Amino acid sequence: MIKNFSTMNLRNVFAEDNKYENFRRVASNLVRGIDTYELDENGNERRVSTADANKAIRKVFMQICGLTEDDLRSQKKLRRARRAHETEIFEIIEEDLDFVINEGFQANEWFNAFAEMKSHALGDANVFYSDERQYLIVGDTSGDHHDVTMQQLGKGQEFSVRCTNHAVKIGKDIDLIILGRYDYSKMVNKVAEAYVKDIQNGIFADVYAASAKLPASMKDTGALSAQTKQDFDDLIANVEMVNDSAVVIMGTKNALRKITGLADVDWATNEQKASIVATGRLGAYEGTTLIEVPQRLKIGADLSTIDQNDMLLPNDKLLIIPVRDDKFVKFYDEGETEIYEITEKAALKDDFQTYEVQRAYGHEIVLGQYFGEWTLE
Repeated sequence: MIKNFSTMNLRNVFAEDNKYENFRRVASNLVRGIDTYELDENGNERRVSTADANKAIRKVFMQICGLTEDDLRSQKKLRRARRAHETEIFEIIEEDLDFVINEGFQANEWFNAFAEMKSHALGDANVFYSDERQYLIVGDTSGDHHDVTMQQLGKGQEFSVRCTNHAVKIGKDIDLIILGRYDYSKMVNKVAEAYVKDIQNGIFADVYAASAKLPASMKDTGALSAQTKQDFDDLIANVEMVNDSAVVIMGTKNALRKITGLADVDWATNEQKASIVATGRLGAYEGTTLIEVPQRLKIGADLSTIDQNDMLLPNDKLLIIPVRDDKFVKFYDEGETEIYEITEKAALKDDFQTYEVQRAYGHEIVLGQYFGEWTLE
């Protein structure tokens, strides 16, 4: 692998044959949780421990910054080295972040099942295609509030996903890695997890918000019981008929648990009843698959007094979503990940710096003619 580094300093640090390749292998395996093996002086293969892998990465960062262990005793030397070489450190970290964030998108089961992903890094154009007459749900997000509009797409119509810049602050983590107080793998995985959650939060919230645009025939309300089973079944049948497709029932874990209110009806098999005992919810309802949507807390929620108002998604709604070969979430990742230093000197009394990881991406929801919503009482 020939890496075109941006500075002579980086070229000198990785001048030794295979040094950069070995560094990339250790760093990539570390953040993915894959074991790395090397040969000892006797030619025997040994596993590199997580601690040793983090130490090896830290050693390279110190070489880039021109620091020794004695230098780290001086805040002044550390600050000067960081300012002189931070863009080089960013250049090394950004490649791992790109890889782990992309893998985080694709490793998510829900994302794989319902999202069509395209990426600028893979050479994909920001162009999606509507096979049939469908509704494009465009979300305008402000904090935890999601307002959506629905526009009709004609058969064979192309459209693009609107992308915006997103940022995650990583505080003092880069400094702490150089000082040996924080693991490199933890920082990279923490950023990747934050981005995956941000994407999921926006997608899920927009889907729920879109239900406000549904006609009355696609909505119903009530507690799930033997008395309301027929109405619930009729709603499922209506969505299947309108879309000419099978459907799934989506909801948070608490919402899906309410389906057990129908358990006194003879439709539940012994195997399904065992599933209720094991998970608190059903895997399927009369052949209709149940999909759990992970609940999230709103930004800034008070963890000491969590209630329903702190939840991002409603626990009193079940969505009946048509299943189509054309995945209903359209996601475009512009990339590339970039790290910036955030100057807030007045707030940084201990002389550490704050960093921000930025990445541009966007999503839109495309559904068949209609989906259904059942509001639980």
